[in-house]
Amino acid sequence: MQKRTTYEVKKDLFMLLREKPLSYTKLQTKLGTNYDSVKNICKELEVYDLVKVKELAKHPENGKPSFEVELTARGQEIAKKMKKDL
Repeated sequence: MQKRTTYEVKKDLFMLLREKPLSYTKLQTKLGTNYDSVKNICKELEVYDLVKVKELAKHPENGKPSFEVELTARGQEIAKKMKKDL
């Protein structure tokens, strides 16, 4: 299996987050990459105001501390442009 580029992972992340906010763990599973990669990509995108990362003291599903990622308005615009390119 060929390794995906960071761009491909980011594009897939944007498409997933268009639907609803997701935790790092859910993104890791859906993207098929590791937790640290998801965390680093999200931190980078947060610097550019494309996503917002919220720290949750208790995740609604498992009660453990978690991080939830959602697209900002600017991130939604970029996701729409990416969708058109597909």
